[in-house]
Amino acid sequence: MRPESGSSIASPEPGHTLFAELDWTVLDHQRVGLVGPNGSGKSSLLRLIAGDIAPDRGEIHRRRGSSVDYLPQSVAFEPRATLIERAMRMPPALPMTEGAGVAMLLKYLFRYDQVRQPIGVLSGGERSRLQLARLVLERPNLLLLDEPTNNLDIPSAEVLEGALDDFEGSLLVVSHDRYFLDRVVDRVIDLSTGSLVGFDGGYTDFVVASAESRAAEG
Repeated sequence: MRPESGSSIASPEPGHTLFAELDWTVLDHQRVGLVGPNGSGKSSLLRLIAGDIAPDRGEIHRRRGSSVDYLPQSVAFEPRATLIERAMRMPPALPMTEGAGVAMLLKYLFRYDQVRQPIGVLSGGERSRLQLARLVLERPNLLLLDEPTNNLDIPSAEVLEGALDDFEGSLLVVSHDRYFLDRVVDRVIDLSTGSLVGFDGGYTDFVVASAESRAAEG
C-alpha cells in the first residue's frame, strides 16, 4: 500500500483534513500497530486502505495479485443463519464439511451447543471471533484489524493472538491494548502529530523511544 506523495485524507467530518503529504509503504510480512489519540485518523486510514473511503488526492497502489481483508470494530453477519451454516460457506473454495465446520468453530471457542444457533444471538465478541475465523481461512496478503480485542475476554484474545502467530501475511492493526500490541507487532506507527512517525518494536519499545526523543528535544 503506498498513497502517493502529496495525497490528503479527509475526515468523515466535512472540512477537516486528517493527513497531508502522506507517503507510506507496507512491506511483506510486516506487522504494524497504529497508535494515537481518538480522532487522529487511525480507523479512517484502515478504511482508506480497505477501499471503504477514498483520499481527496493521491492513490492507493496494491501489488498485483495481492488481497486485503478488513475486520472493522462492528461486525455484521446475516442474523438468521446458524454458525455451522456460515462456517460451511467459509473459504477455501471447496465446501467445508459439517464435521470440519464444527471442529473449526470449537477451535475458536464456540461451544458444541452453539453451532446450530442463529448468529443473531451471538455477543459482539463472539461475532468478532467468527469473523476472525473467516479472515484467517481466506489468508489475505494484508489483514486490517480495527480494535480486534474489544469485547473479547482473555481466552478469546489468546485465540486471536494464536491465529495471528500463524498468519503469514502483512498485518496492520489499530489497538489501545498495549499488551496485545507487544505480542503481535514488530513496528509501531504514531499518528499523534497528523503524520506517520515510525518506531521499530512493540508498544513498550515505542513508549521508551518516544520518551527518549522528547527528552533529547527538551
